[in-house]
Amino acid sequence: MTSMATAQRGAGLDGPVAHVGPVLAAILLTLRFSINRLNRWLMVPALRRGLGPWVATPAGGYLLLLQTRGRRTGLPRQAPLSYRIADGSIWVLAGFGPATQWYRNLIASPEVEVRLPGRSVRCVATEIDAPELRRTFAPGLVRATGLPGLLIGCNPWTAPDDRILAQLEGVPLIRLDPVDGPIAASPDDPGGRAWLWRQGFLGLVTVIAWWLVRFGRRGRPGAQRVG
Repeated sequence: MTSMATAQRGAGLDGPVAHVGPVLAAILLTLRFSINRLNRWLMVPALRRGLGPWVATPAGGYLLLLQTRGRRTGLPRQAPLSYRIADGSIWVLAGFGPATQWYRNLIASPEVEVRLPGRSVRCVATEIDAPELRRTFAPGLVRATGLPGLLIGCNPWTAPDDRILAQLEGVPLIRLDPVDGPIAASPDDPGGRAWLWRQGFLGLVTVIAWWLVRFGRRGRPGAQRVG
């Protein structure tokens, strides 16, 4: 088991992975690979085009687009992240531990840009180590991520804060402070209700499209058999 834990840390996965055992740890390694590809080819382009609010729900979570500067190349690097707005700041977790690439970029250069639904915010990043602040903000952040929050190795909606904090040991908590002053959550951010009308609209469009396709086929010549 010790060698497995060492291998997991060597792979850059601390925090929850150290508590869930080798099977779930292997799943998390696979997920990291898959999520990196999904983010690069799907989520980053979607968030750049302002589509984040259209895929956000309390179950699936909410995403911002964090832009850091590559610590080696100096080039802009973007990463979609679950988040929470509280106490005038934006809060995120480096869920794969200190080896997370955007986290390493952020530590090297804490001036970042955050694209939230409907607005972009320049921020300065600070890693939060104080136990009282982690207790205040980390459990709520995990619960705001929706179903992906289950990946910490427990059910965040039924687990007490102490259990969540134990699972998050080794996971950096980052506070993003807006340069222009504190911000408040909008209806499209976690805790808002804009997702209700957005998802309702998408559902209505889907039903109308299905109806047009189905009844359009019926109306074509030869679509009905002659008895």
